[in-house]
Amino acid sequence: MRNPFVLVLCLISATASASFAQIYDLGGMYTYHYRDGRYSDWGDFSLHGSRIAIAEINESGMLGDARIRMTNENTIDYHCWPENAALMAETLMQKGILVLTGADCSGPAVDIARVAEKYKIPVISNGSNASMLSSVEEFPYFVRVVSPSEQYEGYLINVAAHFGVEEIAYFYTTDAWGLGARDVIHESTQQRNINIVQEYSYPRDTSYDEIKSYMTKVKQAGIRHIVNTSPTPDTVRIFRALHELEMNEPGYSFYAAEMVSADEAPEAVAGSLGYFAPMVELMPSPKLSQFRNALEKRLGKPVDPSSKAFFYGALSYDHMLAVGYAIRDIQEAGERVTSQSMLTYLRRMNFDGATGHVALVPGTNDRANMPIQIVNSHGYKDDGNTVDFVSVGTVDPVSGQLVLNEDAILWPGSVTSPPHQ
Repeated sequence: MRNPFVLVLCLISATASASFAQIYDLGGMYTYHYRDGRYSDWGDFSLHGSRIAIAEINESGMLGDARIRMTNENTIDYHCWPENAALMAETLMQKGILVLTGADCSGPAVDIARVAEKYKIPVISNGSNASMLSSVEEFPYFVRVVSPSEQYEGYLINVAAHFGVEEIAYFYTTDAWGLGARDVIHESTQQRNINIVQEYSYPRDTSYDEIKSYMTKVKQAGIRHIVNTSPTPDTVRIFRALHELEMNEPGYSFYAAEMVSADEAPEAVAGSLGYFAPMVELMPSPKLSQFRNALEKRLGKPVDPSSKAFFYGALSYDHMLAVGYAIRDIQEAGERVTSQSMLTYLRRMNFDGATGHVALVPGTNDRANMPIQIVNSHGYKDDGNTVDFVSVGTVDPVSGQLVLNEDAILWPGSVTSPPHQ
């Protein structure tokens, strides 16, 4: 007969083991609504991507009995907005989180990264690509799974130069990301002998009427090529102005750092027809297919793999995988999992994710050799619910060489011929 005393000891041991399984709490700052209350599909997909990765990490057993979690209480919708971003980050860090995730917009990320240094808690971003965030010296507790601005916005000027553009009007915001992008655009236009005839800078979330007044001056001056490195809400206002001023017509060309979504106003989508934007290139892989299947199952509907929302979801999935792999590697090295050790091992990230191979350029906060493509807006798809972004070019991540498929390009005014200078 089994000894009941031994049985009780076994049960106590099992219960104690379960109760002492290590849980690593994460913080999250994501953008699933803009400041004006509008839904942000790309930010929402980012949060879903993170939660999918957390579930996979925990279910895989790669952390042994340990688990990671990001509770609703530790997840903040910060609206991609600088105001109070530092305070929100501080609130999370005071709870003793291991790592802060998300921080997907560059302007707020600068403030968040400074708080991270104060609390010695690393921040990993799935989308903030401002040039200034590259510096390990200035932002020692920040890493990201994207390349810096130079490897995004600069290629817009390469596309313009390819088609013989000599003069542009340039719009940008005065936040950290916008100012960094301005430096990139200025340098790129100088290298390509492109003249910035008119230049407009403004704070984030500038009124539509003000942006329209700037665009009116561009039209009056006869400038037909427009480059814009504003965040999504301001970019949408620019496209609305182009539509209202009837500037989306043959002879124009538009270049923007952000992709617009189908849930924006129809006049914004109409005004954006034919514009170019840079984005990470997603190579077919089992990992990418696995993520897409998991996302569609989670959402209960198909997703558009060429949408901005899907790209950000995949990047977010990968930045959470980086957290999981860092914890695993620390455990395997026999070290304690702390925020400081996490920083060390996050800087050593080296894995294949949904967006390809993920590693950092040594001595920087930047992802190395991230494949980039140029996408071209063809307006709404036949379903009327999705913006049709067509990949029309690629950039070699090592050499920086741009290759364009001109036959796939649709220009403003819904024509297939490029504008003449």
